[in-house]
Amino acid sequence: MSTDDVVVGAIVRYPRTGTTGKVLRVEDIDGRRYAELDSTGLYYRVDELVGADRTTGPVEREGHSLEDYLAEHMEFKEQLEQVWEKGIDQSCEGGG
Repeated sequence: MSTDDVVVGAIVRYPRTGTTGKVLRVEDIDGRRYAELDSTGLYYRVDELVGADRTTGPVEREGHSLEDYLAEHMEFKEQLEQVWEKGIDQSCEGGG
């Protein structure tokens, strides 16, 4: 699946976790494209998604613990914080 095929309504899978869902939105964040999936409400890099209809062989469903979801959430949070820090020069100047 090319990154151009990831559009709103497409059914995709994130192979690292086996998460499958429908794309709710596609956004560009810090020069990369991300897709929000309806199944988790999380954003995934478009270049790491595959079409759900293009899977080969049996797909094993992994049970995800709360710790797995928390780790994924924390990774995404760290990425967003890095983007935020790059866009701000840390100055706090007042006018006047």
